[in-house]
Amino acid sequence: MDFSGTFEDFQRVVRENGGEIQVMEREVSLDTQMAYMRMSKEVKKNLRPDIVTSGKYELWDENSSVQSKRKRLAALASIGTPDAIRTLQSYQENPDKGLEDWTYLALEECKLIFQATMLDHPPMFISTGLGGSGQKLRFFGAFFSKDGSDFDQTRQRVISGEVEYMFDKFDGKLEFIGFSGQFVTFWGLVPIDVPLNEKVKAAIDEANLLGGGLRRDFVLTNVKKLTFFELGEILKKIDKKSFGNSDNPGLLQ
Repeated sequence: MDFSGTFEDFQRVVRENGGEIQVMEREVSLDTQMAYMRMSKEVKKNLRPDIVTSGKYELWDENSSVQSKRKRLAALASIGTPDAIRTLQSYQENPDKGLEDWTYLALEECKLIFQATMLDHPPMFISTGLGGSGQKLRFFGAFFSKDGSDFDQTRQRVISGEVEYMFDKFDGKLEFIGFSGQFVTFWGLVPIDVPLNEKVKAAIDEANLLGGGLRRDFVLTNVKKLTFFELGEILKKIDKKSFGNSDNPGLLQ
């Protein structure tokens, strides 16, 4: 099964927006992002900017609960003023343990709301579980050994070389590649307009011409870095034709 359509639709929306984007750089789990969005929506229902601003010192109150501070952070973000931005930046320098990602999300939302009031055409904000940098998104990928065996040093060199070459060709940045048992895992930064599905298929084919011994099925996602257990479960589903097969390589997003 080919999962490339979702990302291609996303790329089309970016092009229609004139290519002006702002990528969330930090890796934040989607669970945290969704929880933040729910609270952000809730605090906006009865937002009183004056009360929110006057209560900003709660963030440094040791007696205030983590949940109350989460709400305060989301409320500050929602008013989108320069003072709120400065407050969030100050708190971000030394946030309470467990509120690091929440504070980051609040500051990013606050900046976006402020930009929306100042710019005629504010940039499109893109957030994924793995973050990104500049005009690039971070993707996690995984390949599988065709015969289920471990990758020896020769196969590792072949596959590493092809993956590195793939990233170089589209001006990406390979940040990590590793081998464990029958799995190859890698991640790196990819320009927003790159047809990554086709690039990955080509890299697998080139590696196999040189003896890489890879299945043509693969995993690719910008949601999170998958564990070997999760990859094993995906491989079982592939073998059951749930995702794809060697004649129709799969892209998971």
